[in-house]
Amino acid sequence: MSAMAVRPLPRAGLRPARRAARVPALAVALVCALMGGVPAHAQSFLGTGPAERLTVPPTGDALRKQSPAPAQAPARAPTSSAPPTPTAQGRPSAPDSADGGRRPQIQATIAPARRLPAGTRGFRLSGEEDVLQYPVYLTEGQARGAARLRVSYLSAISVAPEGSELTGLVNGTKVGWTRIQAPGAVKVVEFAIPDGVLKAGYNAVTLTASQRHRVDCGIEATYELWTQIDPSRSGLVIAPAADLDLKSLAALEPDESGALPMGVLLNEKPTLPRLERMIGAVQALAVVSRLARPAVSFGPPLAGRSGANLLVGTAAEIRGTDGVEDLGPITGPRLALLPPRGNRAPTLVVTGLGPDDVRAATAQLAAAGDAGGSGPGTALAPLIRGYEVQGGERLELQRLGVTSREFNGRLLRTRIELRFPPDFVPADYGKAMLHLAGGYAAGLDSSAQIVVDINGRNAASVPLPYARGEVFDDQAIPLPLSLWRPGLNSVEISAQLPNAADKVCDTLSPAARQPRFLFLDRTRLEIPSLARAVRSPDLAAVKAGAVPFTAPGPRPRLVLPVADRETADAAATLAARLAIAAKRVIDFELVPDAGGTESSAKLVVAPARALNPVTIQEVGLDPEEIRRIWGGRAETVATPGQFGPEGVLTLDRLRRNLPMRCALPPAAVPVSVAAAPPAASAPAAAASPAPRSAPRPAAPETDEELVARWDQTMSGAAFVPSVLREGWTRLANGALRLRSGVTGLIAAPAADVPVNPRASLIIAEDSGGTRLGETTVLVTAPNPSMLKASVSCLVDPVVWTRLVGRAAFLDASDGTLTTVQPDRVALIETRSWSLANFRLVSAAWLSLNPGYYVGMTLFMALCLGLATTGLVRQLGRRNS
Repeated sequence: MSAMAVRPLPRAGLRPARRAARVPALAVALVCALMGGVPAHAQSFLGTGPAERLTVPPTGDALRKQSPAPAQAPARAPTSSAPPTPTAQGRPSAPDSADGGRRPQIQATIAPARRLPAGTRGFRLSGEEDVLQYPVYLTEGQARGAARLRVSYLSAISVAPEGSELTGLVNGTKVGWTRIQAPGAVKVVEFAIPDGVLKAGYNAVTLTASQRHRVDCGIEATYELWTQIDPSRSGLVIAPAADLDLKSLAALEPDESGALPMGVLLNEKPTLPRLERMIGAVQALAVVSRLARPAVSFGPPLAGRSGANLLVGTAAEIRGTDGVEDLGPITGPRLALLPPRGNRAPTLVVTGLGPDDVRAATAQLAAAGDAGGSGPGTALAPLIRGYEVQGGERLELQRLGVTSREFNGRLLRTRIELRFPPDFVPADYGKAMLHLAGGYAAGLDSSAQIVVDINGRNAASVPLPYARGEVFDDQAIPLPLSLWRPGLNSVEISAQLPNAADKVCDTLSPAARQPRFLFLDRTRLEIPSLARAVRSPDLAAVKAGAVPFTAPGPRPRLVLPVADRETADAAATLAARLAIAAKRVIDFELVPDAGGTESSAKLVVAPARALNPVTIQEVGLDPEEIRRIWGGRAETVATPGQFGPEGVLTLDRLRRNLPMRCALPPAAVPVSVAAAPPAASAPAAAASPAPRSAPRPAAPETDEELVARWDQTMSGAAFVPSVLREGWTRLANGALRLRSGVTGLIAAPAADVPVNPRASLIIAEDSGGTRLGETTVLVTAPNPSMLKASVSCLVDPVVWTRLVGRAAFLDASDGTLTTVQPDRVALIETRSWSLANFRLVSAAWLSLNPGYYVGMTLFMALCLGLATTGLVRQLGRRNS
């Protein structure tokens, strides 16, 4: 049985005789325990407790000090002692005594760590060689103190420890390495960071893995190699930021899942205008913190060292809040940072005399921040979200963080990430050219080749044909633009390098260490001019730059039909993620109803039951189908799980590489219970097989059941009698059917977008016409609690980057995202007219509509034929 390993345990300090003596003693102890009737507990990967549950907190004792064993039973001494202090190279120091059993017990503790931020690459090192990089912002005081790099990881059982290494680097300086050997338990290692390596500002933390298979040397076996980083206990072991200020808000620490918690403080139920200003301040903090994964909650202050509290309101609205008296008199826009008090996170105050002052303070917050730091850190900070291209660039991969290297394995994979404009049109009107520089060794198999994948789809493959090997400086590979998409794009260059020695698979032979491939960082990528227009509908433009809500025109509207706390949490989190994509605060107008005559882009966030059926059908969904699929879930609310809002981490989830926050709360409590059946139907009900329980009247809601829920709505819809609500629903459906039949503007929803039954959240965009200001984006779930949990999963960078198409269905239990592509798309101009862009957009439109292209070609051929016939008939001499 595997137990939690804090650091590599020394084996030299245990004498063979003592190790042998422990085996029968442990067997006797086990038999005695079974005979004593002690109940057996499920074994977890941490040693005890519930199966596959990570229950060790991030602070506290790593190894509890054990009481000395009784004299009559010396064989039952603890089987492991405290771990030795790791050196800078990651190797354990020599034990103090040759006899590990005679050493005094040392109590080791796990100090809190400044965790790593969530990124688009996640936390997994896969394949034979892989790299993960994280920009970590530190204050001046944190950079001066003593620091260590902690890595908590789990590896695949197929990874051979004798040939696999995990290396940690900080700002390009190697701080330690360790053998990869953690197939059955999470292992924690720490590397000392030398003085002067850390800098104030951004620092580049890099983890590299070189992994080899135990028994298989085939290319397919390389996909079995992985090392999963545990984000809850990995990071920099440094002191909290005691000198945090408004310019260093990027030093706010992420939580266990890599998200930035933001707790919006409430002392009363806010009005819609104040809630609107709160969401604006949340967006500003998300933009300036530069973390790609926000997590917003309204209510009491956050505790611990992760995240920050937000206090937003006028001087009158925040009066009486703890700590506000330290601000002194408030005479205008005011932005202040209150230091932590006890276990309470720091509090950011955004206030002023009136609402306009609060908005001005929010604008000041969005402009705050400093992007300084070390050279590698400042270079990595913008790259972590993808290198931004606008079209017409010539990029050497060295600028994208790729380095030259020799490779002696079977499958070399090099990944780069590029961020295309949100109004980029993906279509077959051009090609990006990849010019490879490198070489391959002699003796490769005839199946050796280079494969280029874009966003998981094969774009090109080039054979490596020469048995004698080759060195090339400009191997041109065309990559069609139709495979790219707005926003983040992942390009993976794979070199498949099998040879005859792989069949023997002698991993210890000298030939196994000979380089097979050379990859040079002067490899370049040439991006052609891009067509600039927005595809509608396409969620890729929404996630790439929040395009419908940043277009010129009227203020976009954030529609909250119900304003309970969990729905507001979901809406604020989604607004913050859109602000990160847009790189600025989006001036949302908060409204309770999607109706109205004014034309503006709308973001509707609500549980399905609170939505008008017209709004659902506008985005191509069938309200009846949603009611049928989500009817059972809509009657329940999920209770918080064992690990609270930070997410769930188990051994199985680590192995499956699931995001921590992509986990639906486990339990469900009925919100409403059906009334008791009439007496006449009582016998029939009694005859039904195995009823769970007798029906009983619904109990009133309590704070324990709904955790300080707000009023069901701020607009008064909760007080409308159910009869009137049902009548309004029938009237809206009838009006919608009449409009659909007369104008034909609304297509049959059931045939357009079938709903995925496993979905816990739906995000869909309407086909919106020819103006961005008429676009509606709908985000809905069965109930408020599931809406909050699903949005928390949706904004994970790994999930968010996959958002494309007309509609997407998210299963928040594991982060699975199913997308539906539109049948027809419209191209909407986003910039002033120019002949060059018009030509590109026209070519893109024709490639997206091949039927029109063929028709125009035939029409032009017909015109050419008629013109040629008319011209020829007037020339030459007629034969009599």
